[in-house]
Amino acid sequence: MLLRINHETKFTYSAPVSETVFEVRMGSTTDEDQTTLAYRLRTSPQAPVTSYRDGLGNRVDLFNIAKPYLDLTIHATSYVRTHRRPGMARLDAPVPTIDGPDAIEVLEFLAPSPLIPRSEALDGFVASLPRPDRAGSLQQLVQAVMDEVHSRLKFESKVTKSRTTVHEALELGRGVCQDFSHLFVGACRGLGIPARYVSGYVNHPGEIATHAWCQVWAGERAGWVDVDPTTRKVVADDHVVIATGRDYSDVPPNRGLWKGKAEETISVTVKVEPVDRVPMEWNEWGLQNGRQGNGMSQSQRMGSMSQSQRMGRYAYPDQRGRSTGLHQQQGEQQQ
Repeated sequence: MLLRINHETKFTYSAPVSETVFEVRMGSTTDEDQTTLAYRLRTSPQAPVTSYRDGLGNRVDLFNIAKPYLDLTIHATSYVRTHRRPGMARLDAPVPTIDGPDAIEVLEFLAPSPLIPRSEALDGFVASLPRPDRAGSLQQLVQAVMDEVHSRLKFESKVTKSRTTVHEALELGRGVCQDFSHLFVGACRGLGIPARYVSGYVNHPGEIATHAWCQVWAGERAGWVDVDPTTRKVVADDHVVIATGRDYSDVPPNRGLWKGKAEETISVTVKVEPVDRVPMEWNEWGLQNGRQGNGMSQSQRMGSMSQSQRMGRYAYPDQRGRSTGLHQQQGEQQQ
């Protein structure tokens, strides 16, 4: 399936702000399950963009705006062909053991993380689940966990925020796909199954924001398998992966700092639609932009992992205060 994705995020400020540092994760990955054919990022005000890979291998686009402004728009467009391997068959195997050369990669996704810490609420939830040695196949266990997540959380928007932890969502009993995914990941880790959080897009009618789901480790041969706890299904070709991490704090679509005395509001629009082909002018744009660039779109420069997500909960520390005047930009909660 060939999908065109338009993702626009607008920030509006009540007074001029400046000295902005922003990073965005909106460019999709290329792997065995999908191929990114084209990607373009534009900002207004215009700013040159530097791209790099963070500590988890995700693409990050970084830009700075020094001059004052009242509005900021970030617009990303992608063309992605999905060709996902059958997930159900890869899960139809015994629960894997954590050994072999890939163990180092997956062990990190067994540990607690900033938004999925150990808590009495999470431990109690895990205690209600089937034990891996009695679950039969990994597919049966994954399905049981997704069913139990649905029994504990009711889907409801605007009751949680981008920084809501898994135990806070459990106490509320409500949340969005971000909270469903956090609970699923936390439950799998509690059962000894490596699991990670996925930020991306989904081709579903009515979706107007980014989506979140999970990947579970199915063993060295099968690798990571995508499952969507919100829909209780194994993921097919209608999902596009942008970034993977321990939880949302590793992979927010946008994050940054700005300086000023203002109130910030954010609005997000996402449109995902099937198309027949990539327009010819996109190939011409790519060649021209690679030669000279114009400051409006994605730069061809590639930086190092200067803002690795392994730094902690947030890549930028909370520096708000009278001494600096810096403010953290609002996060975009995943629906």
